[in-house]
Amino acid sequence: MTQFELFCMIYYVLDAYYDQNKNDALRLYLSDANPFIYEDSGSADPAVFTEFCSIVNKPIDYRNSYTMAKYYIEHLNKPALYDSFLSISESDWCEGLDEFLSNPHKK
Repeated sequence: MTQFELFCMIYYVLDAYYDQNKNDALRLYLSDANPFIYEDSGSADPAVFTEFCSIVNKPIDYRNSYTMAKYYIEHLNKPALYDSFLSISESDWCEGLDEFLSNPHKK
């Protein structure tokens, strides 16, 4: 699993939470983090993905992806983002990850 794939999964989780629970801090993060604005692997604000890569710099695989995602969100030190991320259980994360990785996507 690539760093960008993990970044996209985090974005999907937070975006789904935002759809149900509008929150300004989350909206601002999602706006800057959007990985689908450009064709390359990155974010709307390149600094967001660069920071992500500096925080999540260990090998990522299916088994540790949820833990790595949680580590990144916790590292941002923004309680609204962390609480939003915790809305998904590890088992739901794995189901979403299976679906995401089995469909065509940017890597």
